[in-house]
Amino acid sequence: MMKRVVQLSVLLALGTLMATVASASVLVSTQGILNDPNGIFEQSFVYNPLTQGGTVTIQTYGYGGSANAPGGRNAAGNIIVAGGFDPIIALFAGGAGAGGARLNFNDDGSCGPGHGATDAGICFDSTLVLTNLAAGTYTVALSAFANFPGVTETSAYTGGGSFSGRTQAFAVDVIATPEPMTSLLMGTGLLGLGYFARRRRSRQ
Repeated sequence: MMKRVVQLSVLLALGTLMATVASASVLVSTQGILNDPNGIFEQSFVYNPLTQGGTVTIQTYGYGGSANAPGGRNAAGNIIVAGGFDPIIALFAGGAGAGGARLNFNDDGSCGPGHGATDAGICFDSTLVLTNLAAGTYTVALSAFANFPGVTETSAYTGGGSFSGRTQAFAVDVIATPEPMTSLLMGTGLLGLGYFARRRRSRQ
């Protein structure tokens, strides 16, 4: 009886570790109102690929959808109302106000999860997927089209923004997830360790 309890505990521990490896880390999940079409929303976050996963996805919500099909559901679990402005997102090294280099930006990406299918062809939400970020502090910045970011976080934006008759609402997530192959290899290794530990106990 004791042997079965020990084996069950090992398997439960392995399952917990595998679930932890495969789970996503929500680094930012926020929504708000951009008061000025030339305004900029910034949010800093700390990221560590060893503990939070090797892929970082930045996703906006709210442009697409309709009254019967929402603009999406963000990582915080909130339904985002459709009809928001066309956003631009950028990622900068360092914290807000530090003037770090722009690492990437996106104007039109893909619709956020849970987005209503009615506008899928004209969804102007923005997406960034990054797989090579080092551990450190970063800042995500959001602006209204066509107010494009400069080469550093404190550089002037150019082009001028407009809400184009849409609402001033925005929503943005920053999520870190393990790469699928990494999760698979780690999970397989953990199961292998459990198997050999069980065989060793059986022989004894």
